[in-house]
Formats: sequence, structure tokens, C-alpha cells
Amino acid sequence: MNYQEIWNGVLQTLKRNLADHTFEQTFQDVKEVVEGEGGLIYVICPSPYIKANINSVHYRNICNIVENMNLEKKIKFKFIIKEEIKKPEIKQTFDKLNTNDLNINYTFESFVPGESNRRAFLTASKVAENPGIFVNPLYIFGGVGLGKTHLMQAVGNFISDNDINKKIVYVQANDYLYDFMRANRDNNLRAFEEKYDNTDVLLIDDIQMLSDKNGTQQQFFKLFNELINQNKQIVITSDVPANKLNGFMDRLTSRFLSGITVDINQPDFNQRVNILKRKILEKTPKKIPDDVISYIAETFTDNVRELEGALNRVILYSDFDNQDITLESTKEALYELIKNKTPQNNTFENCISVIASMYNIQVVDILGSSRNAKVVLPRHIVMYTLKEKYGLNYSQIGSILNGKDHTTVMNGYNKIKNEIESNNELKMAVEAIFKKL
Repeated sequence: MNYQEIWNGVLQTLKRNLADHTFEQTFQDVKEVVEGEGGLIYVICPSPYIKANINSVHYRNICNIVENMNLEKKIKFKFIIKEEIKKPEIKQTFDKLNTNDLNINYTFESFVPGESNRRAFLTASKVAENPGIFVNPLYIFGGVGLGKTHLMQAVGNFISDNDINKKIVYVQANDYLYDFMRANRDNNLRAFEEKYDNTDVLLIDDIQMLSDKNGTQQQFFKLFNELINQNKQIVITSDVPANKLNGFMDRLTSRFLSGITVDINQPDFNQRVNILKRKILEKTPKKIPDDVISYIAETFTDNVRELEGALNRVILYSDFDNQDITLESTKEALYELIKNKTPQNNTFENCISVIASMYNIQVVDILGSSRNAKVVLPRHIVMYTLKEKYGLNYSQIGSILNGKDHTTVMNGYNKIKNEIESNNELKMAVEAIFKKL
């Protein structure tokens, strides 16, 4: 049996087990297979959307189907689009199917680098290319939802794709703690050690969860040293730098600091736009207009997880209504999320009041829609101040100003920002406002 026959057999089983419309939408055009380097069998998908759907929904089922074929040697399928093939070499040998706990959608190709994460991305790529050699350990830290787990698992997936006989263990620190506690309870520490000792790559997520767990830390310290001494790659993520970990043994944090530490920060606007465009290719075949993408990117600024959640909601609403995605439908879909994000007006009443008083107008004038020049200038200064001094985004400011459109706020902000460069009187007025606030 060759690799094409194996995939044809998988397709036949999927067709029997899935609803007709599910099979047709997902697998109808997934027919071509090519065996690539390292024993992988590439299955060519017609689009990033189909690829992501198979990886997210059907991959484990496909693994089970292959297992039940009772092949002499197990295999590993990798679903890709045609552009991702890297000089395939046609071979007739099959290797193991690696069923680790990695999310196979978390790859370097699907990670969007930018100013906020470029150093972390480049370092992780080098680690993946030279595991156990380039730097060990790699310690990645940053806030929630910024891509630490994605980047960590991309290292594991890259190594697995290049040598699928590598044993890669991905574990959240909480699960490592639970394994250790259960081993102690059952008086079976040897089984615990065997699970982790014979590891080529250890990926441990959210290491800060082991704070004040002295017994687990001592066990991890022992495992850490054994793996490092054998040149086995370790990648660790945390929400804080290693030297800021509380409740950790000094000798353990010093080991973390012996490698390279990289951080991931909040993505800027352009990076958020690029992230959304990448996610759209994976999540829907629908066309999403640029003004919708910009609106989501401007409104949801905290992290990638929040950004993706907003996009999912927009797509879901569109699917429910069976309508195209427009700016208006997007605003409707995201209304509740934005309302919960937006600070209440009274938080910034003092700011608006100070500016209104300085220009001898009423707060209600600033909140209104008058185009009188006497009102427009201070209204623009409010927009500028709320963004520069309080760090609000355009949509939040628009909500405070009685529902002004985010593009209106952006234009007002930019007018003040640009005019300050050449208008010294305006610059002094804004500085006085900031000082008074």
C-alpha cells in the first residue's frame, strides 16, 4: 500500500462517518498527497480555511482511522496548502505518527511577527532549527493572550516535522503539578519520572503556577538538570520575567536565567490588522472589508486572544444571519463587547469639563454635534487628550462623546496632533490642560 492509497482509505472512512455536507465542504477537494522530508505525508488543501478546519476539527479522528488500519509502520499526515511544500522528496518509507498534545495549527507560518514579538519569534525559530544547541532553556514571558503558547508549540511542531521520532512533551505547569501530586499519592514516583525523563523536547507552559510548590519545584529542578545535561531542549513560558517569579527557589530561577529570555508585548495597530487578515483566511471563506478589519483592530487592543474572539463573533453573527459582513453588522455584533470594554463617561467628566471651561463653552456643546468652530476645536482637544493622556482607543473615545464614529475621533485626534507641531499657542494650551488634569 502506498501513501496515496492510505489517504484514499482515510477519505472513504471519513465519507462513511461524516454527514454528506460536512464531507463535501471539507474533504471534497483534499485529494492530492505528496511525501516530503522526514517521513511526513503532505496532504494538499485548497485553502488555509480548509487546512485550519481539518487541523482543528478532524485531525484526531484521522489519526484514529490510521491507527485502526493496522499498518506495519505508522505515518504522520501534515495538512498544508500548496505554497507550503518545501522541496518534497518522493519516498516509500513511513515513520511514526506523533500524537503529542501540540496544537498543529500553532506553527511559525501561522504566527504573525511584528515589533511586539519579533525578537521572540526569531529566537524561537533558531531554537527550533537547532534544538538543544542554539540556546537552552528558552524562556518566553508576556501578558495573557499575546501568543506565548503559540510560539512555544510552534517550536515543538517544527522539531516534530523535521524528526517525527523525537519525543516532545507539552504540559501546562498545573498539569505537571497534578501529575507529581498523584504520583506521590499513589507512591508511584517512578512512573512520573519515566513520563518526563525520556523526553527530547520539554515545553512547559505558565511556569508561574508552580509558585510556592516546593516539592514540585525540587522535582522539576532535577528534571531540568537531567535534560539540560543531555542537550534536550527546554522551552518555558511565564507571565513575568524569571527574576520576578515569586515563591521560587533561587537555584531554579538562576537556571532559567542561564538561557535566553525573550518577551512578547501588545501588538500595535498594523500588527493587529495583519493578525486579523491571517485569521480570516483560516476561519472563513467570506470576504471581510478593510474598514471592518480596521474597526476591529482599533477597538480590541489588549491581546491577540481578545482580537480573535471579536473576529469569531463577527463571523458567527454573519453566518447566523446568512449575510455579508459589513461595518454596520460588525458594530451590531460587537456592541455588547465594546460596551463592556468602554469606561463610563463619568470617569472622564473632569477632563471634558476642564477643556470646556478653558474655551468658555458647555460640556453639552462638546458632547453635541455642533460644527461651530468655537466648539469643534475643544472637542478635538478632548479627543486628543483622552487618547494621549488616558490611553483610550478611538472607539472608546467615540462612546464617551455620545457615540461619535471612530473615524471621526481619529480625524479629530490627528488634526490636533499635526497642528501642535506648528502652532505654538495650541501646544501651550494642551500642555496647560495636561498640567491641570
